[in-house]
Amino acid sequence: MSSKYFFGFILGFILGVSIESIFNFGYSFTVLFLVLAFILILLVNVVSSHQRSFFVSFVLASCALGVLCVDVSSNIQNAHILDVFVGTSVRVGGMVVTQPDVREEYTNIVLEARDVFYGGAHDVLERPVHVLVRTQAHPKLYYGDELVLKGELAIPKNFAPKEGARAFDYRAYLAKEKNFYQMFFPEVTVVARGHGNFLYEKLFAMRAWLFENMFRAIPEPEASLAGGILLGEKQSLGSELLQKFRDVGVAHIVVLSGYNIAIVASGATRALVVLPFFLRVSMSVGTVILFALMVGGGATVVRATIMVLVVILARAMGREGSALRALALAGGVMIFLNPLILFHDVSFQLSFMATLALVVFAPVLNKYFLWIRQSMLQEIVTTTFATQIFVLPLILYQTGSLSLISFIANIFILPVIPLVMFFTALVALLSWVPFLGTILSSVAHILLSYIISVVSLFSHIPFATISKISFSFFELIISYIVITIVIVKNYLKTLPSENRE
Repeated sequence: MSSKYFFGFILGFILGVSIESIFNFGYSFTVLFLVLAFILILLVNVVSSHQRSFFVSFVLASCALGVLCVDVSSNIQNAHILDVFVGTSVRVGGMVVTQPDVREEYTNIVLEARDVFYGGAHDVLERPVHVLVRTQAHPKLYYGDELVLKGELAIPKNFAPKEGARAFDYRAYLAKEKNFYQMFFPEVTVVARGHGNFLYEKLFAMRAWLFENMFRAIPEPEASLAGGILLGEKQSLGSELLQKFRDVGVAHIVVLSGYNIAIVASGATRALVVLPFFLRVSMSVGTVILFALMVGGGATVVRATIMVLVVILARAMGREGSALRALALAGGVMIFLNPLILFHDVSFQLSFMATLALVVFAPVLNKYFLWIRQSMLQEIVTTTFATQIFVLPLILYQTGSLSLISFIANIFILPVIPLVMFFTALVALLSWVPFLGTILSSVAHILLSYIISVVSLFSHIPFATISKISFSFFELIISYIVITIVIVKNYLKTLPSENRE
């Protein structure tokens, strides 16, 4: 398939998903797009053979697929099997299907409910349904635990938006991961343990072992930061320190973003450099996938991993031009599998836009930083500047806040992140070795202390963050149109003059 039709199909599909997500026209709109596409095809065959008309009909057909995808997904999502029990006290049985999210005062788990007990009766659900449960921090719960919960079942409610921020559709945010119900602090009975997927259980056990080793070898709060950077355990930082990272604009380093995953991929590739090309790439990809599964980030981490991998694979094969196509395909497939992520998953939006910035926008800015002689620093400055500019309109639209010192803070912090991940990983693996463990933990502690000091310093700068910014959807679209024009004009300059038309 030519690039024209490939990108036309992807963009048409996303346009269809967008239209149906916003306006919810229903199946009739699918029929409308298909009829228009059919009419254009007839015109192409009967009236003329103009290729432009055929291309438009092709895009309209892909729009119809996008609309249909949203409608089918909505019908599945709306089949709420436990609605009859909402607002009542009920006993629900099932298994913990994700890594528990441990906070300072409570723990969030996702229960795959399979049984309902009520009024002396017991029903086995015709299909499992996810329930997001907030429970006490103790006793500890684990992936694969079989539980019976007794409490009031609720349907998630949307939040009132903060001043200056966009309204947050919390129900849709949870629905994208198929979490349709909630329970708050129910009575918990552990029926059995270790009933989850064998691979997941072993990876989560390894994660817990690594975490324990880091906390034994590195003092707080540096140990919590190490857990956040290496394993994505951001909540262990505590709310106060985590808020400082947000204010400075570097919270992405402790939420296991695509940047952290790219470092793991790069490290794996370099460590396996002595192997044949195919084996090296295959083992690197496998390492990254296992790492993503181990940290227990769920679908959010998986999506970020996919987007990083498609770009890395394209570059590893020496096909820089295919990186954009691979990224578009990955994004299109993920939206096809779950249309709700397009509008209701901010992490997907930011991951996709940040990765897109590396592919199409960083090359535009690279020429402005050639004066930086050190290649690694030049790459960090260029990619940081590109991603910061590229995601800025989206951040303003989603949060209504802007960090004025984010770029500078990232320049000070990002260069040491690969070293931090390297030494904290060694500490997690080798802290039990006499003398060597002490040396490694000392180096890791110095690097982590440096990051915390930089964040604390920048967080005390007055007016470092502007909040309550009103940024409309229209302004978001205009911003990306301007950025697109800049990218296209730069691309056209690279073409021979006879090919610019």
